[in-house]
Amino acid sequence: MTLDVPDYVKAAKAQDPKIRYKWDDWNEEQALEPVDKDLLARLKALSQRAAIAFTAATGEWVVYRFEELTDVTVPLQFLEMAWANIVDFNYVAMTWQDYEDAPEWVGPVKRPVAIAMEKVDNAFQAVIGDGRPELRGAWITNLAQYVLTDPAPYVKWRERAMVRLESLYPCDPNDRLGDVVPREALDPDFNFDVEDTERLINEFLARLDHRSNPFLNSPESMLEQGYTGLRYRFDIEADRRLRREAI
Repeated sequence: MTLDVPDYVKAAKAQDPKIRYKWDDWNEEQALEPVDKDLLARLKALSQRAAIAFTAATGEWVVYRFEELTDVTVPLQFLEMAWANIVDFNYVAMTWQDYEDAPEWVGPVKRPVAIAMEKVDNAFQAVIGDGRPELRGAWITNLAQYVLTDPAPYVKWRERAMVRLESLYPCDPNDRLGDVVPREALDPDFNFDVEDTERLINEFLARLDHRSNPFLNSPESMLEQGYTGLRYRFDIEADRRLRREAI
């Protein structure tokens, strides 16, 4: 499958065939800075997985905004992998940096999409590196507001999503990664119950097809790379056990 943009994003009518903002590929900071310190603090108070999920969900807003202006198949494939990667980092076969055509994503349409994908990509790397995926979330939210003709529906969604994430996925100093966050948790209109996480994740994984998405790792490659866990199946207790053992 190719990831479908959520109904709540479509309902916001975020698409616009016109570019109504200034863009300079050599001055991307105008769309990313300054960081909202209050939002940054709120994102930092989330688990790392929740901060990444917020970043990926915001990326969907950016992609959909430009769907009438460019082919967004590849970004949606990348975001599909990102949601799988929140479940297990072994699902990644190719990052946005590895994508050979990434340097060609330039100009006022393609470059904002590429930046959004980079921030999602960097959020995963941050967990391994500086441990600050929340900073990437703060940047991508500025980007979304910059390129959306009317950012109000996004800002309203952001608040509702953040309140839910804060309630369900606060940062535990002893387990900063935290539980897996299903994509449905970011849909304010979805009657989400955290107890449904394992079922929702397995339904999502069952729909994935690595053969049609170059960003997704194949079960065979995962095995060859020494991965011994479940491939395209999710066990929440096993995930929690692995995190406890890593402490």
